[in-house]
Amino acid sequence: MPNKNEEETDLMEIRLKKETKLYWIKATTGAISALVGRLFIGLIGWPMFIWMLSFWFGFPFIISFLISPYDKEEWNWKIILKTGIGIFFFTFMVVGTLTHTILKFL
Repeated sequence: MPNKNEEETDLMEIRLKKETKLYWIKATTGAISALVGRLFIGLIGWPMFIWMLSFWFGFPFIISFLISPYDKEEWNWKIILKTGIGIFFFTFMVVGTLTHTILKFL
């Protein structure tokens, strides 16, 4: 029979796996949204900034509610938004800047 420490450890591992999954989903979402926004739609400047913010704040909730359901007792909107903010911004900026630079040199 497992004791309370083992159960808490298992719950923590499950939560960390969910956070890691959300982190990497946000990383790929940042790169793909920058690529689509610049390459296919042709956004530059403020429209690109609004595009980034809409994916930054909107897509995590779509993931959390529809694609990968979360545990309502453990997760709240702060955790959903907080997880992976830096990697989303980093991948968005790197891919967006590289795509823009390549398109300008062509």
